Amino acid sequence: MEEVNNNQEGQKSIDNDSVGEVTLEQFKSALDNNLEIKGYYDSIVDRTVNKRLDKSIESWKEKNLNNLIEEEINKRYPQKTDAEIKLEEINAALEKANKEKQQLELKMQYQELLVKSNIPVEMVNFLAGKDTEETIKNIETFKDLMVKYVDGAVENRLKLHSYIPGGNGSINNREQMSDFERIVKGVR
Repeated sequence: MEEVNNNQEGQKSIDNDSVGEVTLEQFKSALDNNLEIKGYYDSIVDRTVNKRLDKSIESWKEKNLNNLIEEEINKRYPQKTDAEIKLEEINAALEKANKEKQQLELKMQYQELLVKSNIPVEMVNFLAGKDTEETIKNIETFKDLMVKYVDGAVENRLKLHSYIPGGNGSINNREQMSDFERIVKGVR
């Protein structure tokens, strides 16, 4: 029986050591002396801290990040008031009207130049340039080209119906004679 009692007492001492309460001093001592316990404890603490940190960062983002982003956007790209927007629209319309007025004045000037150069006014859209100098240059070029074209056409016309002295007739080619000329000359 003594052995049974000793076994029971040994069992109780083992039970007390393994299941009993651990004091703060025992826990600190175990952390300092046992590397496995220290590693396990550090991993649990790290996991818990990371979870809480992630949760607090997400909460902060939800509450504050949108406001910070909007503030920064407003600093970089300030919002315009309704009055500023209307003012910009009015300025844009005024600028457009001024450009149209300038274009109309230039077109009138160009039409006067065309009339002075004996060129049809309808050509203004084809000859108008970016400024008056370019338009004058375009008009002069057009005038020179048209004079060459007309002179060439007149010259060709005169060559076709010219009289060659000492020839058999006034026109060299029978097909080019009109019916009246053939009757008068007796050519068939």
